[in-house]
Amino acid sequence: MILFLLLACGAAAEKETCESLCDVMYKECEYGAYPSYESCLQGCAYQQSEGGNVEGELVCIEKAECDTFAILECEHKFGPGSSEE
Repeated sequence: MILFLLLACGAAAEKETCESLCDVMYKECEYGAYPSYESCLQGCAYQQSEGGNVEGELVCIEKAECDTFAILECEHKFGPGSSEE
């Protein structure tokens, strides 16, 4: 039972992180890589499943202030297979 609760809390935290990331990338920055908010959430979930550091990417993207080149650097730095996982 405790394991289930821990997993559920972890999944909820990951979802919130993806929602925060997509709020910035899709809603605030209108980042063209995502045609919809849902596609952003799907991309974020995929990155998490592949071992990407979404929390690190979120912090980096917030600092990027909607600069497309800075956002791309964040994606490379914290995405799956990066050294910042």
